[in-house]
Amino acid sequence: MKNDSFMLNQYECIDLSYIESIAEGDKSIIKELITIFLDQMPEFIEDLDNSLAEKRWLNIAAIAHKAKSSVISMGMEDMGNKDLKDLELIAKELRIQEIKNKKDADRSEVQEAEQLIKNLQGYDKERQNWVKENASPENASAIINKFKAVCKKAEEELKTEIEK
Repeated sequence: MKNDSFMLNQYECIDLSYIESIAEGDKSIIKELITIFLDQMPEFIEDLDNSLAEKRWLNIAAIAHKAKSSVISMGMEDMGNKDLKDLELIAKELRIQEIKNKKDADRSEVQEAEQLIKNLQGYDKERQNWVKENASPENASAIINKFKAVCKKAEEELKTEIEK
C-alpha cells in the first residue's frame, strides 16, 4: 500500500493536495491548473520587476495580492500568506510615503493616501508598526527576489509533476 502522506510531501516548494482535492484527483484538471500557474508566473515576475524599477508601488501591491492566491493554490502557503502579503503592505506604505513627501500632491493623491492609510489601519498596531519599519524599496526588492527564486524551484517541481 502506498504511503499517501509521503506522496504529498515529495516536493520542497509545492504541495498539490489543495488542487488535487478540488480536481477530485482528475489528472487532466490538475495538469491544466499547473499549466495556468506556470503561464502566470513569468508575467507576475516581469510585472513586479518593471514596477519595482519604476517605483509603481500600487502596481506591486496589486500583483502581490493577485499572485498570493496562485501560489497558495500550489501549496506555497508561506510565500502567499507571509511574503506576498508583506510585499503588498510594504508597497502600500511606500505609496503613502511617496504621496506625503510630494510637495504638490493633488486632491486625488491625498485621497488615495487616506484610503491606503485606512486600509493599513485595519491591521493590529504591531503589524502596522512592522510595515512602517520595513517599508523600503530594498525590502520590497528582497521579497521580489525571494518570490522569483521560490517560483523557479516550484516551476521545476511542477514540470516534473506534469511529466508524470
